[in-house]
Amino acid sequence: MNRQLELTAAAVALLVTLVGGTVAIENRYAKAQDVKQQLNSMYARQLKTRILELQLKAPDQFTPADRAMLLHLQQELKEATQ
Repeated sequence: MNRQLELTAAAVALLVTLVGGTVAIENRYAKAQDVKQQLNSMYARQLKTRILELQLKAPDQFTPADRAMLLHLQQELKEATQ
């Protein structure tokens, strides 16, 4: 009887440990996804700001390099928001 009680207690302890570990890992993964989403949002805002800076340039100061950079940033923004 005593041996059976020890085995039951060990099984319960193992089960609690496994469930607790699974919950902890799941919470950590969920937080990581939130952080990733926040970083993507910040990156998209930075791209939008840089695009706006280029678009506000006077047409006579807009160089081919600026045009290429604008196209590149617009593509990056499109990919970041998908």
